[in-house]
Amino acid sequence: MKLLTKEVDLSFLSDHYENIRFHMFCSDDPLSFISCIACVCETSAEVVESWSEIQSMVSVYYQPSGNLASWNVYLALITVESVPIWEKYQIENNKYAARKIILDGLPEIPCIDQMAIELQKQLLGSDLALYPQVNESREALLSIEEYIRGTPLDSKKESKNKRALVIDNIIELLNNNEN
Repeated sequence: MKLLTKEVDLSFLSDHYENIRFHMFCSDDPLSFISCIACVCETSAEVVESWSEIQSMVSVYYQPSGNLASWNVYLALITVESVPIWEKYQIENNKYAARKIILDGLPEIPCIDQMAIELQKQLLGSDLALYPQVNESREALLSIEEYIRGTPLDSKKESKNKRALVIDNIIELLNNNEN
């Protein structure tokens, strides 16, 4: 899944805020259930002064269609200046109308393609990688399968002894392959 720019009429915002640029990003899946309005501010003061009113306007004028889409609206507030920690905490933890993220302290305002990449990292975790150990543990589980296959399940004394031997063998196998 990726976030792509999407042409959406955001004049309800741009008419009201002349110094803030607005861009829309939507997920590329058929349901398009993630939408993110990026608000590019020149200063951190604009972020602090405007976010609440912007979210109110978004709640009134932007209603994505679809059940999932209405729950996955994000406001990304972007600025080169650093937003004070307390204000950043308050803004990002406010969940009214949209989830909010602040990208601040940037060396420069990113171009639209860089914005999409950074928002994918923030919203979709596109920069996360799986460790190769995931495949190793699966191999260990498969090797355990060899030990337990054919183990008797009845209540005879010989079967209980066989199960105890199987358990001992599995414990020994795991102890030998801890690392």
